Amino acid sequence: MRTALKPRMPSSQIGGAGYYRHLLSNRSHPLKNLDPLAMIVAFHRGQEICSQGRPPEHWYFLISGAARRCAIRSDGHRQIVDLLLPGDFFGLEFGDQSDDTIEAVAEATVTASYPRARIEALAESDPKIARELREIAFTALSRMQAQLLILGRITAPEKVGSFILEMAARLSDQDSDRVSLPVSRYDIADYLGLSVETVSRALSDLKERGAIRLLGTRTVSIVQRNVLEERDRDVRAHPQMLSRSYGVASRQAQESTRARTARRIASAN
Repeated sequence: MRTALKPRMPSSQIGGAGYYRHLLSNRSHPLKNLDPLAMIVAFHRGQEICSQGRPPEHWYFLISGAARRCAIRSDGHRQIVDLLLPGDFFGLEFGDQSDDTIEAVAEATVTASYPRARIEALAESDPKIARELREIAFTALSRMQAQLLILGRITAPEKVGSFILEMAARLSDQDSDRVSLPVSRYDIADYLGLSVETVSRALSDLKERGAIRLLGTRTVSIVQRNVLEERDRDVRAHPQMLSRSYGVASRQAQESTRARTARRIASAN
């Protein structure tokens, strides 16, 4: 199948299709044998990759950049339910409509787009492809479990500290003690169910405690990893803590949502 690059930004800002095809060929992933079926597609920051309510026609592998999976709640508030980084698959919806909207959060976010109908047909006759699709689904479930553990933290500094550790683990090509966060503090707030002011205070608190250093708006250096990991060990050692603390996290998220709504109404008036 012909490789196509659908540029959504000036060509001077992105590599050609051959460059990203080369990146794809050098990265190990479950659907490796189906790479010849993939098209290379580039997106601007903020541009939709998949739209909520629309039929899912493709499955995607993130080659570069970052993306966020967003759900719009009944009150109009956006909740980020997943952060997608290079090496992640997404768009594997098994219904007739996409449940969420997925947006690029970095310029030159580039994906490999696989035709859903073709792969599903191949999976019906090829057990190996079916196993690979299950592997992708299990990986996505693992990301969701990691997010639940983060949301299950009780205090804002604990949530933000766990988020930093999660990003450090997933961005494996980076120095383990220096993390370039792929999203803004506003996105971190919507991911953790906090206000952006609370996220900023939590980062300052972790800095004052000597756990991290802030090297820039989005760059964090982990100084005392044990401080950030302590609560994670508690939750993993006592899983029952997750259900209790997740209830607290849910209430905090609801309170944060009500506060944001009140501010919006006040500003509108």
